[in-house]
Amino acid sequence: MEIGLVVDAACDLPPAFLAEHGVEVLPIGIRLGERLLEDVRDPERTAAFYRERPDRRTELHAESRPLDAVGIETAILERWATRYDHLLCMTITAGRSPIYAHATRAVLTVGTRAREARRAAGLPLRWGATVVNSRSMFAGQGVLAWEAARLRAAGVSLGELELRLRSLAEHIHTYLVADDLYFVLHRAARKGDRSVNWASYALGNLLDVKPILHCHRDTTGPVAKARGFEAGARRLFDNLLAQCAAGLELPCVCLSYAGDLARLERLGGFAEFRAALQTQGVTLLVSQMSKTGAINVGVGSLSVAFAATRHQFS
Repeated sequence: MEIGLVVDAACDLPPAFLAEHGVEVLPIGIRLGERLLEDVRDPERTAAFYRERPDRRTELHAESRPLDAVGIETAILERWATRYDHLLCMTITAGRSPIYAHATRAVLTVGTRAREARRAAGLPLRWGATVVNSRSMFAGQGVLAWEAARLRAAGVSLGELELRLRSLAEHIHTYLVADDLYFVLHRAARKGDRSVNWASYALGNLLDVKPILHCHRDTTGPVAKARGFEAGARRLFDNLLAQCAAGLELPCVCLSYAGDLARLERLGGFAEFRAALQTQGVTLLVSQMSKTGAINVGVGSLSVAFAATRHQFS
């Protein structure tokens, strides 16, 4: 059975990883003023987005527009129905986006047309699809996809793969430090996020206090504060290294930055963090945050994720 792995465009993974492991991307629409764009995790377009900084610091200037069920059905039929015998689609948390609900609806209704397409192509009619809620976002989705690619390469059965991913989603922890709280307050709030209120936004602007946000099991909220973005990033790095010492569910950490990765390389503590993970045999996957993510949490945001059965922010 040929199993296809699909992530939505909000999943933060390096383009080289997606290409090497054949992970497909479900597009997400973006509106920037009067312009309509498509986020497909194309590295050149993503880099150009951050260079040009087309987003404006106004509440209604930009928004992400996930595909509806019909749009997802179309993507399945045009791209994957005749290429794979079974699709396994991993989505951003259902608590922040309708993609999971739309994808679930799509796979329930597309089956007949998918089999018709396979018949026309002379392929076996057996076809199916599964949707897994990552219960996380951004770099957190990357952790789930990393494990899915590893298990598929190892030849595990579809049933085992599905069970493992649903179980793993319960243990993914994603942290985020935003450089500009305006976007979390106004844009992310429209997606159901209440992590930053007016009081914390005003305090953050006055004293450069950055909340450290934690996403776990579809819920996002603040767990700590730091004076300045770099101090917040250092706290994330220290917290993760402490968790590595306590134990990870997977030897993989995903990190994404909403901007030029050269700034990440200059960020205090990052080089030591990367070296420490390498010493412990943990894979670090670094990527630019998706355009979708940047629209909702702002340019300059940092996301770090891992899986652990027992974890407490320190």
